[in-house]
Amino acid sequence: MDIIKHFLHRHPLSFIEKGNEDLTCSRCLKHLSGPTYGCSKCKFFIHDHCAKLRPKIENFLHPCPLVLKILPLPVVYTCNLCIEPGAGSTYRCEECNFDMHVECALQPTMKSEGVELIQHFTHWHPLTLLVHLKNMELEEDQVCCFICQKLCSASATAYGCKQCNFFLHNSCMTSIPRKINHFFHPCRLILLTSPFSYTCGGCDEHASALTFSCGRCRFQLDVKCALLPTVKSEGSKLIRHFSHQHPLALREKMDGSSNEVRCKACGEICSGPSYTFGCSRCNFFFHRSCAVELPQEIHHPFHPQHPLILSPFPSHDYDYYCSGCGSDVRSLLAYRCKKCEFTLHKDCAKLTPSFKYGPHPHLLTLFDKTDGIYCDICHKKANNFCLRCVVCRFSIHLYCHPSVPKTINYKRHIHPLTVTKSPFDYELNSPEDAYNLDDEFYCDICEEKRDKENDVYYCETCKFIAEMGCVISVLLPFLTIAEDQSTASSRIISTDEENSATDPMLAKLDEEIAKHSEKAKPLKVEVESLKVLIQKLQARLEVLEAELQPIAWGLDKLQEDRYLYIYELKHKTNENQNSVKASPSEGLSANRS
Repeated sequence: MDIIKHFLHRHPLSFIEKGNEDLTCSRCLKHLSGPTYGCSKCKFFIHDHCAKLRPKIENFLHPCPLVLKILPLPVVYTCNLCIEPGAGSTYRCEECNFDMHVECALQPTMKSEGVELIQHFTHWHPLTLLVHLKNMELEEDQVCCFICQKLCSASATAYGCKQCNFFLHNSCMTSIPRKINHFFHPCRLILLTSPFSYTCGGCDEHASALTFSCGRCRFQLDVKCALLPTVKSEGSKLIRHFSHQHPLALREKMDGSSNEVRCKACGEICSGPSYTFGCSRCNFFFHRSCAVELPQEIHHPFHPQHPLILSPFPSHDYDYYCSGCGSDVRSLLAYRCKKCEFTLHKDCAKLTPSFKYGPHPHLLTLFDKTDGIYCDICHKKANNFCLRCVVCRFSIHLYCHPSVPKTINYKRHIHPLTVTKSPFDYELNSPEDAYNLDDEFYCDICEEKRDKENDVYYCETCKFIAEMGCVISVLLPFLTIAEDQSTASSRIISTDEENSATDPMLAKLDEEIAKHSEKAKPLKVEVESLKVLIQKLQARLEVLEAELQPIAWGLDKLQEDRYLYIYELKHKTNENQNSVKASPSEGLSANRS
């Protein structure tokens, strides 16, 4: 008895010389006749010729291998080649959710005949040179390339299928990729023929015929969105950008609410249609200059351990704050290290540590505006011109720095100015006004509105008020600037590293760590080699089990046959014995009669 192990079924299949026409083949769903293989336990039967199909094939229409699958009834699918329904079996790519009838997948591929007739992976029918299609009374306004959406001319540069009204420029056919990585989706996208109309995940418009698809996530992009130019492309009215999941359109006209549109990178108001790209449905806009200038990845001295990636932040659910200045970066583009929850917004990413502060081991950076940060010297809120070590989160007011004088001379005022707490009593109508957020207070130098909570340089005689930013040119020369800016900003030495050079206990711990690391190295190598050996043994075990299974099934079958044979043999013996016993009794009764 022939027994085979077949990839379409988990049990061995026994050979049946002539099939039962009351049963159907599990592969093609046709009645069984002639040589057949089957598993009576599972009611699985397959024609001899169906059992000879290859388990894996390559087809011009799809870039991935196609694997033969048996589908349980009543599961149906649509063939990506002939666009007809199918059942029973399919050549499938699970990753791309791509199916083909076995008959369609195995039909011979048409070879190119000169340059007049070709087979291309973008379409299931042969494509004919457009010159020959013109002779078939094809209307010119229908001849539009499915890739670039531009008209095709009646020349040797375009091919088409009149039956499907599908046309392509020769240049588009040769340049279109079969696989892409796109900002709109984290998985790889594969170009497929689409049997149905679908909604593009980029523009939300309906499309058909071609799609860049992720079968695992059921995500689809039409060709237009998939091949959008980047923001650096000149003259493009529709672009793609890694910071947003939808295409961004050039703003061609400004409406009445244009002043409310702010750039997601810098937070400033967007003005001028030629300088703004955006997605209206998500209220996502940015200046073209911001998008071009900002690199996607940076290495910054504020966070030397890991690179920072430019990322969009949601406007709800979570609070995101800049690790440099403490300001809210929700709904903005900012640089982020997800592993360490470290964030820098665009302006802080331009700053580097520059100023020395005696007791502190690191250089400090001057921030002109901060939020939610307090001075480690006076313990008051420091939201204006703050010197800060982002690595250690150490902050001091500029005027709290010991090198910066508390009293200065300023060229625009005849008297000295002294650091004084704000606001002043004469500015308030009542003591309660000090807590009134709507009150407005001004600087006498720039005559602009100032934050009343910030201390100022003040002349009591003249009641002259100068906010910190207006006298910064006088204060900065008192700070000690690092001589080698490039060296100082490239790497910040941690406090642990610096102390380990002087503290005996830290030095001893470092030595112990080094010793244990050396001991661990050979053990790690041995563990990895054992893992490889285990994988090899596991693979060998699977091979042996696969070889043993049909033998075991054959042995079970022989033991079953032997049991049945013994049963039949005993049954025949009993019948013979009964017949022998019955014969003498019948003779005796005859004599008595």
